[in-house]
Amino acid sequence: MNDPAGGFDWNDRRSFLGMGLGIEAVALLIGLGLGWLVGIDPWSHCRWTIEAAGWGLLATGPLLLIFGLAYTVAWPPFRRIRELLIRLLGQPLAACRWYELLLLAAMAGLCEEVLFRGVIQPWISAADAAAPTSTRFLVALVASNLVFALLHSVTPTYAAVAGLIGCYLGLVGLVDILPATGPAAGQGNLAVPVIAHGVYDFIGFLVIAAEGRKSAETGTGIVELD
Repeated sequence: MNDPAGGFDWNDRRSFLGMGLGIEAVALLIGLGLGWLVGIDPWSHCRWTIEAAGWGLLATGPLLLIFGLAYTVAWPPFRRIRELLIRLLGQPLAACRWYELLLLAAMAGLCEEVLFRGVIQPWISAADAAAPTSTRFLVALVASNLVFALLHSVTPTYAAVAGLIGCYLGLVGLVDILPATGPAAGQGNLAVPVIAHGVYDFIGFLVIAAEGRKSAETGTGIVELD
């Protein structure tokens, strides 16, 4: 993974940021391209308002609770996730400045939500995009987040947690229904999960970066995975 001679070093700040931002940009392009093919404009589902920001920040609370439990509970699958995240991301995140972590988290929130909650979910749910009790909405919610989980399958437990978080994000936009005068009338506001996802990732990055710095300072390293 590290190949300074070849121009890429995972633990180098610029290389890491370039790769991370590049991956998120690709996710955004895929989302926009798929949206164009199926006739869905994810930007029409976004309404950036103070209310959306408030709902997004509130929606971050349960996500942080899940993160806190997974990060502190001694259950072996959670411990493996914690160790793996610190081993893989601790050093490169610790090398980044806080505003770079903010940019990376914002890009993750925006790009991934555009793809999964802005295009794939409404594409599958079609006319039932704002009907959470309908069968088609539930199929869309589960199907889109199976893909989301597979793309986050660092470990089976991590994939399961990611899928559940994705389902949650697929619902939170419904707390701020878009006005009847817009092109996405009556549908959930994509801005809400974008904000929740971005804030959650930013706080997670800060925690993992702090763990990475602590590990480097103490020289204890990370416990090997089983």
